[in-house]
Amino acid sequence: MTNLLKKLIHILRAIKLEVERYEHSPVGVIINWFNAFLKDLFSAREIRLYGLADPQDGVKLIQHYVSKEMADRFYRKANPEPAILSINDKFVFTSLCLQHHLPTPKTYGIFRRGVITKLNGEVFHDFNGFKNFMNELEPGEYLLKPNNGMLGLGLSSIEIENQGNLIFEGKVVSLDDFYQKLRLLESTLPASSKGDSVDMDFEGLIFQQRIDNHPEIRKLTGFRMLQTVRICTYVTEENQVEILFAFMKLAGKEGLVDAFNLGKTGNMLAKVDPETGKFCKIYAMDLQQGYLISVARHAITQMDLMGFIVPYWQETRILAKNLALTFLPLRAVGWDIAITEKGPVVLEGNGNWVPVVPFDISIEKLRQYKLKY
Repeated sequence: MTNLLKKLIHILRAIKLEVERYEHSPVGVIINWFNAFLKDLFSAREIRLYGLADPQDGVKLIQHYVSKEMADRFYRKANPEPAILSINDKFVFTSLCLQHHLPTPKTYGIFRRGVITKLNGEVFHDFNGFKNFMNELEPGEYLLKPNNGMLGLGLSSIEIENQGNLIFEGKVVSLDDFYQKLRLLESTLPASSKGDSVDMDFEGLIFQQRIDNHPEIRKLTGFRMLQTVRICTYVTEENQVEILFAFMKLAGKEGLVDAFNLGKTGNMLAKVDPETGKFCKIYAMDLQQGYLISVARHAITQMDLMGFIVPYWQETRILAKNLALTFLPLRAVGWDIAITEKGPVVLEGNGNWVPVVPFDISIEKLRQYKLKY
């Protein structure tokens, strides 16, 4: 069977699913499906996920959603490849944030091949050096974050109790055991990300302070897991910062990672009004049907989500705009920002963001940025 024939069969199956979903208007479904697929370059999966074939609302949704294909073209043009390192390398990113007085979680060092390097350049070699580094840390909980990771892959935590005990992956471990476990992570993380060799791919584990949500956010979802806002900015040629859109990732179960990951853990996405910080639509995933649905309450706490206002929103907007100007020549970045009791803290920048929620800018602007033809 040729690739062309396989692709045709895949398309026909995808259309059949959407016709069954909106069975009252098959002609409208087919027209919307092909408009989204051919004109705006949405994949069959995106069309189903976003409901773009809907005979009633599909035309409007197609206008305001942006396909991954078009978004890829946009940020490849807006973000020079050499400059991407400044956000992809989390150790470099954190260093630059500190230099420009931008709030970020306290970072203690990076572990790579048994060696710890601190932000100030101090180096701790082999196990004895690692032991000295660990003895400098105060009791508390720390995140171990892959320096070049994404989607929360390989994220773990270590807790140092007041008595000096180490709790790793829910178990008490000795310092030697912990060191060996980190060395083991070095050999397994590359396979879970890019699949290349350790020498080419692994870029270390960052030791970072584990920070907590603002109490209002924790009350909303009932989970401690850090739940971040993503603010996607674009810097014009005149160096004016525009917020393209913003959304917040809401936890559906406890854990370390707030990545939406197509809602597989019950996580939700809240579309945030860029001006006010108010939730204006909440998306969850219907895992059986494979598409997004709108909800109004949190499944666990039953808290009303609609109308919730992200704490410190104006300060968060200012932080996002300062980040956008600091990290020029990158012009299109999605900033992941945590809202703590003391204010917003930036975690990372994403030069490769997928617009899961709709853009709230005019069709003229979308065309200006060549996100639409």
